[in-house]
Amino acid sequence: MSSKFSDDLIDKVREANDIVSVVSEYVQLKKAGNRFVGLCPFHTERTPSFSVSPDRQLFYCFGCHVGGNVFTFIMKMEGLTFPEAVRRLGQRAGIDVSTDAESPQERAARERRESIYRVNALALEYYRQILMRAPHAQGARDYLKRRRIESDTQEKFKLGYAPASWDSLLSIIAGKGIPPALTYEAGLASRASGTTRYYDRFRNRLVFPIVNVYGRVVGFGGRALDDSMPKYLNSPESAVFSKRSNLYGINLASDSIRRNGKAVLVEGYMDVISAHQAGHTNVVATLGTALTTEQARVVLRYANQVILCYDADMAGSDATARGVHTTTALGLDVRVAVLPEGHDPDSFIRERGGKAFRKCIDEAVVFTRYRLDKIVAEIHWSDLDSRLRAVEDVVGVLAEVDSEVERAEYVRQLSGRLNVDSGALAMDVQKARMSAGRMAERPRLRQGLRSMADAIPSASNEVLQDPVWGSKAYLEVERALIRLAAVSSQNRALIMEVAGRDCFKMPAHERLFCLLLDVGGDEAVGPAELVDCVDPELKDYASSVMFGAKPWEAEDDALENALGAWQQFSIRHRLNEIDDEIKEADVSGDYERVRELQEEQKQLRRSLGSDVALY
Repeated sequence: MSSKFSDDLIDKVREANDIVSVVSEYVQLKKAGNRFVGLCPFHTERTPSFSVSPDRQLFYCFGCHVGGNVFTFIMKMEGLTFPEAVRRLGQRAGIDVSTDAESPQERAARERRESIYRVNALALEYYRQILMRAPHAQGARDYLKRRRIESDTQEKFKLGYAPASWDSLLSIIAGKGIPPALTYEAGLASRASGTTRYYDRFRNRLVFPIVNVYGRVVGFGGRALDDSMPKYLNSPESAVFSKRSNLYGINLASDSIRRNGKAVLVEGYMDVISAHQAGHTNVVATLGTALTTEQARVVLRYANQVILCYDADMAGSDATARGVHTTTALGLDVRVAVLPEGHDPDSFIRERGGKAFRKCIDEAVVFTRYRLDKIVAEIHWSDLDSRLRAVEDVVGVLAEVDSEVERAEYVRQLSGRLNVDSGALAMDVQKARMSAGRMAERPRLRQGLRSMADAIPSASNEVLQDPVWGSKAYLEVERALIRLAAVSSQNRALIMEVAGRDCFKMPAHERLFCLLLDVGGDEAVGPAELVDCVDPELKDYASSVMFGAKPWEAEDDALENALGAWQQFSIRHRLNEIDDEIKEADVSGDYERVRELQEEQKQLRRSLGSDVALY
């Protein structure tokens, strides 16, 4: 154990924090047999491969092979050390956890973060008091009045004002015994180049505190009230603030997002504030960046649907496209709310009201529809080249649609709008899909699989050279999973839910499993029937797989045992990877990375052959 915490205390904290309950605060889980599954928060995926076992109090991702117990989960999600994770979970459960187990380095890092939180809290209170009472803040108060931001809303978002002074905040904080260097580290002060002289970062700006999901101030945004540039200025990165990982308003919106089952993402501070004031409390904003994967995962803690409502201009369209790419990669249901030209959410609400904004959100369309409508709207109908370019753009969008039914319906609708023959449009889309290699492989009974004569040698040789994936024992596990998949649709469903079709390292096994998914339906697939469906080049191998059943595969827990064995091999493979990564990190002198890898290595080794938690 890497800390001085007693075993009794660790057990007490672990037992008080059910892993399903803890993970559910970050990941939306669904019951699947005796486990819970969801989208992995540690890597990008569309099909759930993340599994949580309430019986074993463990989690494991069969996609990225990350696993462990409740402590491991919090450590990875929040970037905490083990002692920090114990304290965090102890606090969650109302258990008093001593800090005596901290190393000097851990204690110093924690105290530094707490010091920055204190500086931020002092700054919030100072800026807030200035806005409410100071005569020289009248311009800021007038600005908010013009923007129709009510006093209750100002209090809700803790809005403040940074005076035009060069050192007013620094002086206030210094009076609390806090050195200017710490104010600088918190991102609230700047330093003159080549000197140790500090000055206030935010001057003559309306200030927006940025608060994390735990209600702690991590940074600030400031809007200039004069001609100063930039118009909006954010806190720099710090020990407590990362723009990529935070969303403005998430502290106020999380409960509403969970209740509504969807989050509305906008671009600016005022967009969020106006929306909340109008009663739309599930609205949050990115922080001057395109929507990041980290921000999307924050949303995933509370809802599966995201509605992007960005400014109705070119920049907003570009941001929408980037946001869709980020969110769909994580499996989110993404819609786009289209505002009238020239509007952002704030201006739209002020001009037309909260009900009109609600209607806009309710009428949000899927991204494909948004793209197609935008193409059609920009056509110059008197210009033949413009119409032809539009048809070409439409074909490109439709070629990305995998659903045949959805694609056919779009073709039917758009052929009329574009005044082109539907058959010709459908043919061009089909050609585009073939050219892009997007033709879906949909093998059916008696149709067989695509020839694997080329796929097996090239890919399997690489697999067979791997000391884990290429071992006879591991390949037999994959063969057993194929056989068990043939037994019942329930087995196939569980393999998909727990491991996913990408779990097979041998291309032949992956192809056989895909065939079983396609032809099996709700029934078992007999060996002879399966062999009949494969291409001639694969018949001999498929026969050997189905013929080689082991006695244990008839037992009730056969599939669980096979998946458990697969997990063990995955851990061993990761251990081999870690060995190589440690060597590389050691050569490059990245000793911090070496220590991280060694800790991961230790945890994984403990997990091998064990059904109990890692700590």
